[in-house]
Amino acid sequence: MIAAFVLGAASLCRAQSPGSTPPDFTVTDIAGVEHTLSKLKGNVVLLDFWATWCPPCRVEVPHLIDIQKRFGGRKFVLISISLDRDLEAARRFVKDKGMDWLHVIDRQAARELAEKYEVRFIPSTFVIDRGGKIAAAQLRGSGLRDKIAALLK
Repeated sequence: MIAAFVLGAASLCRAQSPGSTPPDFTVTDIAGVEHTLSKLKGNVVLLDFWATWCPPCRVEVPHLIDIQKRFGGRKFVLISISLDRDLEAARRFVKDKGMDWLHVIDRQAARELAEKYEVRFIPSTFVIDRGGKIAAAQLRGSGLRDKIAALLK
């Protein structure tokens, strides 16, 4: 019974299936700039659902920093969606760690996006290809970096 739950938790939901069209959204980042996913077509987009209180999310931060340094400015957009309740702590964390990419730190927007993307656990990642389709979901570390590199070739 436990094994079935673990496997069930790791399986992809409809909104996460490779080849599917991801739910569109418009959000405002922490700099006050509005972004619409469908307007990012032509770029590889990484959506990262996370929170500062989540130990596995914190482990991924150096990988995300590396990905942004490698691919930022190369038709690549990284958007992190914080599921934190303490929004000020999340903003401080982003600044202190030098997480230099787009961040959505807004309780209502994050909740709505998590529902649209059927996020059941964090960290949750979604890689969207230049054609606007989900290319991969739930990758981490070097697997995530390698998938993005392949899509940017």
